[in-house]
Amino acid sequence: MEIKWDTTYIDPQNLISISRGDKTMMLKYLNQFQELIPLRIENLKASLAAEDRKMIRQILHQMSPQLQFFGIPGILTPIRRLEHEYETMPMEDLKNLINDILAKLAGATEEVELILKNNFQ
Repeated sequence: MEIKWDTTYIDPQNLISISRGDKTMMLKYLNQFQELIPLRIENLKASLAAEDRKMIRQILHQMSPQLQFFGIPGILTPIRRLEHEYETMPMEDLKNLINDILAKLAGATEEVELILKNNFQ
């Protein structure tokens, strides 16, 4: 059975390449994404609400490898910017950047959920 990759928020090419098309490996990586990212999204929201710049940076740093792995477009540049400017960036700019990242992460999480539901059940 061929996997249907109807995606906007993730680019499955890296996943396909690293798993060499092995569905068991793909499932492992997709499940790992589903386990880690939603929790980190919640932690990021809480840190944003608390205006805890250091924790925001730390959470984004933890997320970065998986986000790179899943090729979420337009997310690495703002994360890199935040990693360097988190202390000096105006809070309003930081909040706008984080909210944009959160919107993309929500879309990516939904896509991974749909891929799992439609291809692995």
